[in-house]
Amino acid sequence: MGIVQIAGVALLSVALILCVRELRADLAPPTRLAAALLLFGAALALYAPVLARMQSLFSLSGAADYATPILRAAGIALICEFTASFCRDLGENTVANGVLLFGKLEILVLCVPLVDDVLEIAKELLKF
Repeated sequence: MGIVQIAGVALLSVALILCVRELRADLAPPTRLAAALLLFGAALALYAPVLARMQSLFSLSGAADYATPILRAAGIALICEFTASFCRDLGENTVANGVLLFGKLEILVLCVPLVDDVLEIAKELLKF
């Protein structure tokens, strides 16, 4: 899907959400969620070839061990931002901030082994 198709889907979704909100306000949030999940799915489909290419680049460079945590951290950030935006749209700023905080902490925990490796490399370099 290209940007023109995504923009069209987004505009149609907004129009549908506005119509549903006028007719039955209680169905607006599920409609908004469905539209957001559709766009998120399209984004993931677009992201899949990039992910495969980055994996191959990391393996060619000899840094394949670092590919998984880095790409997983990027995925966590995207999912947390998507979820937080949806929560903010529903007026739940506190929940949105909690999701973002948890995502940041999860990325931090995910990167601890990378920091250990970098410190080991620095330690070996300082021995010379």
